[in-house]
Amino acid sequence: MGWLYRSEPVDDPVAHLTGQFDHDGERRRSDVLAAARAGSTVYMAVRSTEKATGAAFVFAAVILISNTRKDGFGYKDMDETMGPSECACPERIMRLLSPVGDIPNPGYAADWRARGAAHHASARELRAKRASLEPGCTVTLPAPVSFPGGVTAAAFRLCHVRRRTPVFEPVGRPGFPCRLRAAALATAVITPPAGPELPDR
Repeated sequence: MGWLYRSEPVDDPVAHLTGQFDHDGERRRSDVLAAARAGSTVYMAVRSTEKATGAAFVFAAVILISNTRKDGFGYKDMDETMGPSECACPERIMRLLSPVGDIPNPGYAADWRARGAAHHASARELRAKRASLEPGCTVTLPAPVSFPGGVTAAAFRLCHVRRRTPVFEPVGRPGFPCRLRAAALATAVITPPAGPELPDR
């Protein structure tokens, strides 16, 4: 399905789309159990109920959005069976979904859920690494990175944290403050600062 647009932006894309996806049709009813926005994507847990039999299952809807004064509000809806690239669905929504085997024509749902689990595992690992950072520790990357001015380095020392952002200096190159991308930190080896030397006894 392509993009659908309205001429005006909306105040709350999540609430607007929830109203769109709560639907009571002739044969089937859809109820949004939970919804959340992550960047330019809205994720939903939607329960689909067959009225004739009462059979129901909960699937993930993945909706790309654009909401600007210039272009108005637009969205493109998919579901997990299509295997969309976007897989940052909040875990609280993932926990509401039916087992893949209970979804008719599951398509790429298992792959999409696996990518979502991997995304959250990587995010937890990155948070743990950021929490372990302390001034004086050394961050070593798998490969050197380059900065403007011709500076290239693979090892960095954490100087301080400014506005929750770590500021580093390349090892052996003091006076060159820099920042590292989250993707770089995710693959880094972090060595705590050396403690004070103990006196000989």
